[in-house]
Amino acid sequence: MQWLDEAEKKIVETLVENDVVFKKVYLEHIEIDKALSKYSTKPFLTPEEQKKIKELKLKKLNGNDLMNKMIRSKVKA
Repeated sequence: MQWLDEAEKKIVETLVENDVVFKKVYLEHIEIDKALSKYSTKPFLTPEEQKKIKELKLKKLNGNDLMNKMIRSKVKA
């Protein structure tokens, strides 16, 4: 999560340690990144793989939105 400043990174660390939902979404985000990088090395993608990539990207985006909302709520608090 390169876009975070130092204060937000500390909040993420705290949330990962103390918030089960955040930790689940965060770990899922990491797994999605790994899966997407696996596809990026392929010279050709089948239609099924292209569909899977779209699904993974959407899931990652939804996770990002949820994590950002949780981080922002802690920043404002």
